[in-house]
Amino acid sequence: MALPDQPLALLIAAVAAILGCALLWYGGRELLLSYRILTNDPSDVMSLGDGGPVEVEGTAQAQGGTLTSPFTGNECLAYEYEVKEERNSKNGRSWTTIDSGYNFTAFRIEDGTASALVDPRSADFRLSAERSIDVRGGKRPPEPIREFIRRNEDVGSEEKSLDLKLFELNTGKDRKYIERRLDVGESVHILGEARYDASAGSEAGEVNTIIGSGGDTKFVISDTDERGAARRAAWKGLPYVVAGVLFFAIGAFVLGL
Repeated sequence: MALPDQPLALLIAAVAAILGCALLWYGGRELLLSYRILTNDPSDVMSLGDGGPVEVEGTAQAQGGTLTSPFTGNECLAYEYEVKEERNSKNGRSWTTIDSGYNFTAFRIEDGTASALVDPRSADFRLSAERSIDVRGGKRPPEPIREFIRRNEDVGSEEKSLDLKLFELNTGKDRKYIERRLDVGESVHILGEARYDASAGSEAGEVNTIIGSGGDTKFVISDTDERGAARRAAWKGLPYVVAGVLFFAIGAFVLGL
């Protein structure tokens, strides 16, 4: 079948092809990451070399200190948070992210053979949601969240109401405060680069190795085991691959192929 000569059809097909390539590239990388995790067994921490890509799993342990999570006040080694607010539009109600952030500290991974220091800078954290706290508009949130709001100029108070004399009308919007954490003693799976550092281990059972970013290895920290990390990578990449195929199908349909 001859290609249509309409400029609009060609433009739509070109845009669909570009988007399809980008989506397939990103989704394909995640599926390859999932395959790599499943086909390579994690190394013992004791056997980590002086450099190169490594995959290890074990439990996360504090190195020198911990962090306090923003919404529950739990001690942890890393956290991510997200504040979602319910918004009304002509299409109905939806949840909009109005703020998000993260924090981390150096920690150790211990697998029964030894422990190694982890430098989380530049890591792609993949943490499961530990807690989602729903707060109705106009209601008083728990104290840790109130303290978070007081310290965060990007998130105003939702504790709003209108005094109508006979009763008060709550005017604040409903919110969800979502917290993801890597807790002390929690399972952790890490892909990264190992490098020798004489100061990384000073106690018995500690190796002189730091796991961090470097080279071409994707640096991923997941609060799960090997299978869980592979499953998260696959579920993250699969929607992008499907969307990429759909964009290519749209381009082919527009061109009449």
